[in-house]
Amino acid sequence: MATIPIYHNLSFYTDPEGNKARYESLLSKFKEEYKRGPSFLSRSPGRVNIIGEHIDYNYFSVLPMAMEVDVVAAVAVTDDGKMVLTNTDEEFQKEQFDLPSDGSVISINKDQHSWGNYFRCSLIVAHKFILEKYPNLVQGGSKPLKGMRLTFDGNVPTGGGLSSSAAFCVASIMAVLKANGINTVTKEDLTRISVVSEHYVGVNTGGMDQCASIYGEREKALLIQFRPKLIGIPFQIPSTKPEEMVFLVTNTLVQANKHKTAATNYNLRVVEMTVAAEILAKKYNLTLPKDSNLKTAGTLRSFMDTYYEQYLKQPPWDGNDIAVGLERTQEMLKITETFFSEEEKVGFTTEQMAKKLEMSVEHFTETFLTAMPVRYDLMKIYQRAIHVFSEFLRVLQTLKLFHEHKPSDNSENFLRAFGKLLNDSQRSADINNNSSSPELREVCAISTANGAYGARTTGAGWGGSAVHLTTVKRLSEVIRALKKQYYNKHFPNLSQEGLDAAIVVSKPAMGACLVELNGPVL
Repeated sequence: MATIPIYHNLSFYTDPEGNKARYESLLSKFKEEYKRGPSFLSRSPGRVNIIGEHIDYNYFSVLPMAMEVDVVAAVAVTDDGKMVLTNTDEEFQKEQFDLPSDGSVISINKDQHSWGNYFRCSLIVAHKFILEKYPNLVQGGSKPLKGMRLTFDGNVPTGGGLSSSAAFCVASIMAVLKANGINTVTKEDLTRISVVSEHYVGVNTGGMDQCASIYGEREKALLIQFRPKLIGIPFQIPSTKPEEMVFLVTNTLVQANKHKTAATNYNLRVVEMTVAAEILAKKYNLTLPKDSNLKTAGTLRSFMDTYYEQYLKQPPWDGNDIAVGLERTQEMLKITETFFSEEEKVGFTTEQMAKKLEMSVEHFTETFLTAMPVRYDLMKIYQRAIHVFSEFLRVLQTLKLFHEHKPSDNSENFLRAFGKLLNDSQRSADINNNSSSPELREVCAISTANGAYGARTTGAGWGGSAVHLTTVKRLSEVIRALKKQYYNKHFPNLSQEGLDAAIVVSKPAMGACLVELNGPVL
């Protein structure tokens, strides 16, 4: 079983020399703050999702890749029971707190949100993992965890849709585990515990971000499957020579704060899609497993599987046979399209949803509206179901395209077909999931009019970043157009450094790792 790799230098980067100055600055700041050097470094990258948005928490497979932008924590271990957090970015002020002396797991005050809460939620899942698998390290729970001194440095844009929070949490979890004597952790275990970490700060993420950050490999994209179990499967991106394919990632510089907007955006989508699954299941008198983030109802993947296995009496789908997946997902789209009336396609009030499910409003509220705060006038049940099923269909179509493409094939045909899937994904994010934004629409329109084959919102949306498919030959023209028509227009005072950080040519990168400091690293 694959374990988190441990390095003694920066060879996990494609350009180790180009990262030296950043690490020298991090180590210098750590020593300045704590008057000592760190014991080790914990690092986890951001990710860009190529295709498959807002479907991971429905357990449908997605296609991301890890990026070279990352979060790095310099760590020292103490026996004083204190956690001290600092950051190379002065925007994130120093935080510290004491660990419970009785060895109990800490709690988080969600009403006092700060960057340190992401460390706290990481500490919670790491502590619970230690209690589960290594209880002797903490005397069965009566002994507190080790104290830690940490300095974080990150170049994943905050709120940029590239999973800065997931990268931070994974790096933090690894740091806590190693500080407490766990030197080997499997990728499977780290993924399992990290996927729920942000739930403790009220954001019901699905698992793609953490899995991509952990399983990433250089030069490879990832197929992340959630059924029958959560796993990241690295695979080679097709060659399109002579026109080499590249992904360009552009940060709109409009921050998408998942925590602050969760009630109307991210968490509302979780609820809407869960309600959609239960309404569709009701039509066929099916009982779904309570596998959604709400813990009280099912998911759209569970509806599809249960429909085929219980209603049609067909064998389970293991997620690997693309032809079976395509057939079943297309059937889900037909069912969704024909099931809802034209009035229902506009949206549902709370009373209408309760009636559809033959529940009282009180029972509906208890089942769907108490796990997380949400705000809405009408829930867009039909639109969300259409988005999830059509987006997963595009994931399968992309896999089919990748598998069937041969180096000798016409690369132009491949790039146009792939680009169309990305463009269709953006259209669905905009119309069916309402998770795009004016700025995201603008950068996608600019790039596709100037040499990109396709472009789409990547990440949660509502701001953040877009990913664009182009070639090395067309890249300079795409970048020129984006600079002139978007960045110079909306951010005329943006520095060259800020511009370079906002427009990134993305290469698949190494996933999470630890760096030992028992010798020269730089």
